[in-house]
Amino acid sequence: MRILVVDDETEIREYIAGMPEWGDIRCSVAAVAANGAEALEIARRNRPDVLLTDIRMPVMDGIELAETLRREQPELPIIFLSAYHEFDYAKKAIRLGAVDFITKPFVAADLVWAVQQVQQQQQLEWKHQEAFFTLFALPEERDEEKRAWLAERRQPDEPFVLLYAELDAVAGTSDERSPFRERSLTGAVMPVLERCLIPCWTGPADAGLYVLLRGGAVDAATLREEAIELAKGMVQLGAMSPELHLSVGISLAEPSLLRLQEAIRQLAACMEYRMLLGKKSVIAYETVQSIRGERERQATFSTNRIADLLRTSDRDGITEALREVYRMMLTVGSGKQEIQHLCLRLVERAESVLEEFGLEPDPRARMRIREKVLSSVILTEMMREVEQAVQSCASRIAESVEQAPKRLVAETRQLIGQAYDGELTLQAVAKRLNVNYSYLSRVIKKETGQNFSDLLWLTRIEAAKTKLLREDMKAYEAAYASGFKNYAHFSLLFKKVVGVSPSAYKLQATADKSESKTEQ
Repeated sequence: MRILVVDDETEIREYIAGMPEWGDIRCSVAAVAANGAEALEIARRNRPDVLLTDIRMPVMDGIELAETLRREQPELPIIFLSAYHEFDYAKKAIRLGAVDFITKPFVAADLVWAVQQVQQQQQLEWKHQEAFFTLFALPEERDEEKRAWLAERRQPDEPFVLLYAELDAVAGTSDERSPFRERSLTGAVMPVLERCLIPCWTGPADAGLYVLLRGGAVDAATLREEAIELAKGMVQLGAMSPELHLSVGISLAEPSLLRLQEAIRQLAACMEYRMLLGKKSVIAYETVQSIRGERERQATFSTNRIADLLRTSDRDGITEALREVYRMMLTVGSGKQEIQHLCLRLVERAESVLEEFGLEPDPRARMRIREKVLSSVILTEMMREVEQAVQSCASRIAESVEQAPKRLVAETRQLIGQAYDGELTLQAVAKRLNVNYSYLSRVIKKETGQNFSDLLWLTRIEAAKTKLLREDMKAYEAAYASGFKNYAHFSLLFKKVVGVSPSAYKLQATADKSESKTEQ
């Protein structure tokens, strides 16, 4: 522990600073000051672990010093030195939260004993923090127990930001979870934590260290800024030694300590991106959310494009589209699970198009491609397997619809999918396909049981459902963007097809999305 000694008497300062007993309890006098003003400047620059101060001093006395530091560094332990006739001052110091006061004249053992009490209290605080992380990381079914824990310790529930620091080890190496590495990590970040202006708790993790910034005394913006600065400081300090390179994830600002489990989930997502960003990274969950949103839009576009190309058995187009998917995954730096998820979506969409043509996917082929995707560790190998599966679907579709009515229906669906938001008519589609529009109408009715207008409206409804998932798009905007000219007609048809109104569908989809994130 680093001690700041403040006394206007030079002999007393030098005596306390030179006490050999400090080494016996693993303490040191980091700085000395002759008055409160000088001590305040030192404390602000180099945050001490303990303040040992006289009360009556020139310029600024110990009481004013304690009052100021109690506001700026509320958890700093303060020990006062006091003469007998200054007992009234000492009582005021106790009201300020001083942990002890020692009367003059004193002996070295008095000072050592007081500092040892501080050490023991801090050891209890570490146990207190470890118990907090153990309990609050449990599922929300234990929330009542968590509230009782807070009440018993008179600990207010408060906003927080959670950080997670982990040494940049190669996954699977023998030293990834070594206790020696964890001890090195704690030692690496503690100097930064000691300078943090916001109270924080630390807790162990399987391969790293959690740091919880308690935001009860600061606004949300300050809490966020301090979290970012703390993360940067931890990474910079670790960068000074090759063995201590580390990366840090930052959660969202959560409103309640009961949300610790959600914050831990967010940090797990952050650390998935550490492999892509490299060593010495600071990864904020806001960034992860933004990346995921963009990737989801790109994934939806890619699967829809593959479906359109399959309906016309455009094998060259499928190959090029899958190459673009490959380049996209490399460009945005997708994680392994995201890549696997997208590949499975492509396969499932190909199989669904196969079923549109009345063709059943081969059960053994279905099982094989899923096993290949989930077991592949090389992206190129995974994409090769996906292309083979999709091209197999394309071949079966081509054989099935060649010179057959289903081919006309497939091409009609494709044209509708490309131009549903415009003034599309049966006559226009028939002209594009070079067939009589009456004949095309009969083929569609025979093959699908629906009229051309039914296919068009259903396509527009599906497009509107997708657009309603966007948070920034209102129901009437989704209607017009999907080709409807009358919102009342859209709302009536939407409810008939989907079963709920557009607004209710948007609310339900938003709720399902939030629930899915929580389960992850």
